[in-house]
Amino acid sequence: MAGTIEEKVTELVTPLVESMGASLWGIRFRGGDDHAKLQVFLDSEEGVSADLCGDILKVISPALDTADIIASKYKLEVSSPGLDRILFTLEQAKAYVGKTIKAELRIPTQGRHKLQGTLEEAADDGMLKINDKISGLIEIAFSNISTARVVPEFPSNNKKSS
Repeated sequence: MAGTIEEKVTELVTPLVESMGASLWGIRFRGGDDHAKLQVFLDSEEGVSADLCGDILKVISPALDTADIIASKYKLEVSSPGLDRILFTLEQAKAYVGKTIKAELRIPTQGRHKLQGTLEEAADDGMLKINDKISGLIEIAFSNISTARVVPEFPSNNKKSS
């Protein structure tokens, strides 16, 4: 099996998720003594329902227990990526060119650890161009991003009736 917990879990659960008509969007593991959490994010062309999440949870939970990838106790969550979805791969980032994203960096660029702005480009060489709302256009390697999220956009003409 691959190296990190996320890679090992991805390898194990991908065929199970796909056999149930969904696709794996990404895996996130956060360690902690009593608060470890494994998040499995699903996507589907039909959308991701609570029932689908529950059904997939019932399938992958025993598989994870058997594989014993994570030694400590942890909480398993299965959900959709949501509107503020994390971009786990360069391919996912390419689908959001022209949209606003937030990025947390591993190594600061231009003195910044966090960027927010329009994703102008996601190149095949792994470089992103983000038009940051403070610093302007910044070119950064996708590998230097610890977390990138889509910033949901809501129509501004949606006024609440009183």
